Order: sequence, then C-alpha cells, then structure tokens
Amino acid sequence: MGMGTSLLISFKLVLLISNILSSRAFDLSSDEDALLAFKNAITVDTNGVLSKSWVSNSSSSVCEWAGVSCGAKHRRVTALNLSGLALWGNLAPHLGNLTFLRSLDVSSNNFSGTLPTQLSKLRRLKGINAAFNNLSGEIPTAIFTNMSALEEIDLRSNKLSGQLPSDICSIDSPKLKRLFLRENQIHGNIPTRVYQCTELEELSLSINQFSGGIPTQIGNLSMLTLLSLYQNHLQGNIPPSIFNISSLESMYLFSNNLSGSIPTNLDSLPNLQELHLYSNNLAGAFNNLDYISIYSFRIS
Repeated sequence: MGMGTSLLISFKLVLLISNILSSRAFDLSSDEDALLAFKNAITVDTNGVLSKSWVSNSSSSVCEWAGVSCGAKHRRVTALNLSGLALWGNLAPHLGNLTFLRSLDVSSNNFSGTLPTQLSKLRRLKGINAAFNNLSGEIPTAIFTNMSALEEIDLRSNKLSGQLPSDICSIDSPKLKRLFLRENQIHGNIPTRVYQCTELEELSLSINQFSGGIPTQIGNLSMLTLLSLYQNHLQGNIPPSIFNISSLESMYLFSNNLSGSIPTNLDSLPNLQELHLYSNNLAGAFNNLDYISIYSFRIS
C-alpha cells in the first residue's frame, strides 16, 4: 500500500469520525432546542424550577437540567419528569423532536390546550403521563395507532373530549398495558377493537360520557386486572364474557344504565377483590342484598 493510499484512508477515517461527532453534537443540540421550546411555551413557572435550571450553557449538558434524564451511551434525552411543579402553559409540539424519549411525565400541573399530535413521532416512548391537568380537545388518534412501544397512557382528570378512534389498539400498538382516561368528557362508544390490546392489564374509562353497550370483546382481554367504567351512560347487558376473565381483580360498573341479569356464578373469577354494580337497572339475586355495593362488595 502506497503512502498516497494510506493518507487517503486516514483522511476518510478522520472525516468519518468528524461526521459522527458533528451528527451527535447536532442531535444533542436538537434535544436542547426542543426543551427550550417547551420551556418557552410555559407561561408560569411557579417554583422557578425550569427558569433556574433550564439555561443554555456550553459548559453544561441538558442531562444536568432538572427533571431530565439521558441515556448513558448517546447522552440523548430519554426521560422527562416534571410532575407536580406547578407549571402553567401549553405542551409545545417540539416535544416530538425528543426522538430518544422513553418516558414523559408532566402530570399534576396546570397545562392547558391540546395534547400535541407530534408526540406520536416518539417511537421509543413507553409511557405518557399528563394526568391532573387542564388539557382539552381530542386525543390524537396517532397516539393510539402509531406508537408500537407504548405501554401506558395516563390522561386522567383533564377536560379531554371527542371520541376514541375505532381502530384503537391497532396492530401498531400491541404492548399497551394501562389505559387511564378517567374523569374527562370523552363520548361515543367504547371501541370494540380494544380487545386487540392483548396485553392490557388496566382499563379505566370512568366518569366520562361513553354510551352504547360494553363491548363483548373486552372478555378477550385475558390479562385484565382492572375494569373501571363507572359513571357513564352505558346501556344493555353486562357481557357474560367479562365474567370469564380469571385475572380480574376489580370491576367498577356502577352508575350507568345497565340492565339484564347479573351472573351469579363468580367461580371463574378467583382473583376478584371488588365488584361494584350499584345504581343500574340490573336484576338478579344480588339485587336482594341491602349492601348492594356486591353490588358493592369487597372480598377480604
């Protein structure tokens, strides 16, 4: 190998390393830009946590900012935990540029506006927690249908409205284990395709405006431990298939317009701890009980 060839190879190697370093620096800068844009969308930082910590500084990394966690290898932002910081403002769409993000927790603040559709770009995201805020509008459909790694969606106690997409739990969201949408203003039917989330363990849709019947297909969720649908406008029978989910520990169906007979045989629910069916139009042996709370009963 001649000297000219060696020099050429060395030059290409240096160029490759330079490109890698430049690309990594760009990625880190992109994360910083996304976080600063998020900060700029906050109108009130009550405790001054972000105003004091989230400051662009060449001598420090975003990985040192309050609530930010980074991966050990690439030093990209992998988790954002800003729960309970008394923040006011909107959730900036720039969050969708944190491409290595695995966990997002902005719960227990005062965020308003809509949930950014851009969150669906976060293909590594495993958990979204924006519970106990003032978010409104519809939940972006893509969050249910395009995020294959997502395991938990917690949007409790907001002002979300609209309907759930009919293709919820599509083949692109098979890993969803926990779906908490309690205490919002969501209406329409409970999508029958919820059964396609075969790993679903906890389903909470209570205190909304759901109508129609309880989908029979929920009985196919063989890993379900919690089914909470109370305080809606649900009608019709309780599907017998639900009483075959042997993993079920808690079922809350009270304060609806359910009718028909209550299955009296609970032998197929060996793990059941709580069953609340009161304030419906149900008929059966249990309705003769004064503590209609087994119709609400707790098994000790």
